[in-house]
Amino acid sequence: MTSRVAPSGGTAGFTLIEVMVALVLLSFGAVVLGKSMFVAARTAQASANTVYRTAVISTEMSQLDAVPFDSLVVGTTCVTVTTPPFPHTRCTTVNNVSAKKLQVIVVVTPSGNTLLHPDTTIVVRTKTNNGQPLNN
Repeated sequence: MTSRVAPSGGTAGFTLIEVMVALVLLSFGAVVLGKSMFVAARTAQASANTVYRTAVISTEMSQLDAVPFDSLVVGTTCVTVTTPPFPHTRCTTVNNVSAKKLQVIVVVTPSGNTLLHPDTTIVVRTKTNNGQPLNN
């Protein structure tokens, strides 16, 4: 019986080129994954800011809706909130359109983040004849 002897050329393992190609592919995958993680985090932050901005506008509009028509004061008031999670400036303007109509404008301007734009909501409040808004 004859025994086999491994060739002395060193073909029993990975070559330096194979290891370097594997490292390049691994580093490329890590860069792509890192970029997608950054984009995902930025998108999540933008979504959270949109939710906060919507909540601020909804709260302000609900408070203004609870105020009787005759108690709304024509003019502009601004409130600045500096605490997290959503620092912003909220300005509410009430304009007299006619004797029975008021235009209410709420502008929420995020502060501290230049990527976020101001959001504006405009509503026209109408005075009812009988005091019941659904039975005009």
